[in-house]
Amino acid sequence: MNTTTLLIAVAVIVLLMVRRYIGEPLAARRLIVPPLLLIVAGGYTLAQVDFATAAKHPVIDGAVLGAGAVLAVIGGIVRGLTVKVFVQQGHVWYRYTLVTIGVWVALIVLRVGQTLAGRSLHADAAVLSAGLLLVLGLSFLGEAAIVGRRAIATGAPFAPQGARRAARRGDFIGRV
Repeated sequence: MNTTTLLIAVAVIVLLMVRRYIGEPLAARRLIVPPLLLIVAGGYTLAQVDFATAAKHPVIDGAVLGAGAVLAVIGGIVRGLTVKVFVQQGHVWYRYTLVTIGVWVALIVLRVGQTLAGRSLHADAAVLSAGLLLVLGLSFLGEAAIVGRRAIATGAPFAPQGARRAARRGDFIGRV
């Protein structure tokens, strides 16, 4: 696995998990932009793979990547169902729960298992590694679909730009 790709994926996961576990105002762009950036970066990384030489079994590679994509979206949806969405200071906030963290751990174990299964089927390691950011982005997009829908259902507006900074300064007092 490409070390840079792995480090980016781990850094993104850790950063978002910590911030979201603490709880933060939910801005619509914060819900959509990170997954889209990961999907674009993952697509770019995947496009850099020389499939003519790397993919000895392109059907298997495609099937493993496709299965990973489907599992990522479903996992993101499940994870989104465990996120606490609430109204505080007149805006929508969200926070990961312990169950959300448990789902994350389960999805990471599932991803490792899927990679090992792909390798046992002779899927190319370069192809599987290149798809990591794409799969991560799809997972966040699945989560965003559920969290966004639940946020809209509260009837409260999404947080305005700069609400997270204001929350850190203490302008938003109290925590649900």
